[in-house]
Amino acid sequence: MKSLLQDLNADWQSFKASQKAEMDDLRAAADDANAKLAAMQMGGAPGSGGKAMGLTPSAATDFTDFLKAGKMGEGLQPRADMRSGSSADGGASIPKQISAVILDQMADLSPMRQLATVERATTSDYSKIVGLRGASSGWAAETDPRSITDTPKMGEVKPTMGELFVYAEATQWVLDDSQFNLEAWLADNIAVEFAVKEGTAFFSGDGSSKPTGFLTAPQSADDDSSRAFGTLQTVEAGAAAAVDTDDLVNLMMAVRTPYRARLSECAWVMSRTTASFIRKLKDADGRHLWADSLAAGQPPTLLGYPVMEAEDMPAIGAGNVSVAFGNWRAGYLIVDRTEMRMLRDPYTRPGWVRFYTHHRVGGDVMDSNAIKLLAHPAS
Repeated sequence: MKSLLQDLNADWQSFKASQKAEMDDLRAAADDANAKLAAMQMGGAPGSGGKAMGLTPSAATDFTDFLKAGKMGEGLQPRADMRSGSSADGGASIPKQISAVILDQMADLSPMRQLATVERATTSDYSKIVGLRGASSGWAAETDPRSITDTPKMGEVKPTMGELFVYAEATQWVLDDSQFNLEAWLADNIAVEFAVKEGTAFFSGDGSSKPTGFLTAPQSADDDSSRAFGTLQTVEAGAAAAVDTDDLVNLMMAVRTPYRARLSECAWVMSRTTASFIRKLKDADGRHLWADSLAAGQPPTLLGYPVMEAEDMPAIGAGNVSVAFGNWRAGYLIVDRTEMRMLRDPYTRPGWVRFYTHHRVGGDVMDSNAIKLLAHPAS
């Protein structure tokens, strides 16, 4: 009996030891998860060390050291000057965590980044091949001869690119102030400015060292069957200074069914003043065409499709294009050639530190059948 009790006690002690080890592991995992959650929740507070930006502590420390004193920590990639292939001279790539946040903020501010196809280019000589279909077919009996049919055609889109930059400066005293949130300052200033410039280029850029906007693409009243590739179709409004229900229906129905069927990729685009006019329109039964969303954060709809406001769209007026509608995912292409990079310059102006932040971006119409424009007559 004594031997049996000793064996039972040994088993019990072994069981307790194994349970304690498992509990210690669980507590460690819980502590780690709580620490990560706390780091996420602390974002935005002064001196948060980059947690608001989703930075790891080491990346935040390295980047802050670079901004304040030009120190190159292991978390920063050595960066050449503004020319490709040069030797390192003190520049640095913005950490991927910050670069990603800046692009996310631009997506909130620029409707085109929400709507269009956005791709990463690995070379400046970037092109996109668009299938134009055009294949023909025929019927034949069992022993009938078969003739050669038409071959599907292909179109090439080469988005025009340019370097978008911000050249900001701050005093060394401000950078030395421990209460100054460097990451938030960088994100807020660059994100807003880049969003404004990009948004304008995606709408009306002339393609000279910048994206080509869809409003500057060739335009024609011809339909999809006869219009040249790369040319957008215009649908004429009934009046020079007004939009009515028929105009909107005609514009929407000019987009062929396969494009409109992808509801998540289609949207109306117009300025705020145009939206204020259109949201008052009613159908024959007195119901508003415009429907505000019941879900928070969701855009209103017009004839069943979401509406995106963009101040880069012209207002209603003689000779203007006031409304665009289509499948933007198929219709417009945005290309990011480089990530955002920063060059620190503490020498040009003593007592001040200048930060040259830049990246290359391009854009152009991709499938010209996917976007339609409402054009007002000249008088």
